[in-house]
Amino acid sequence: MNQEQLMKLAIPAALIFLGWKYGSGVVKAGALAVGAVAVAKQVPYLKTVV
Repeated sequence: MNQEQLMKLAIPAALIFLGWKYGSGVVKAGALAVGAVAVAKQVPYLKTVV
């Protein structure tokens, strides 16, 4: 990974962390779902599916 790819992941990761740490149950579930999609887009096999 280069620096540009890391920056594209760092900002959403920070927002997901804040939602998980300080949010209600619904916000935590949403943050978990967004995190799962962000990870799935980085996995080579799932990248073509998602």
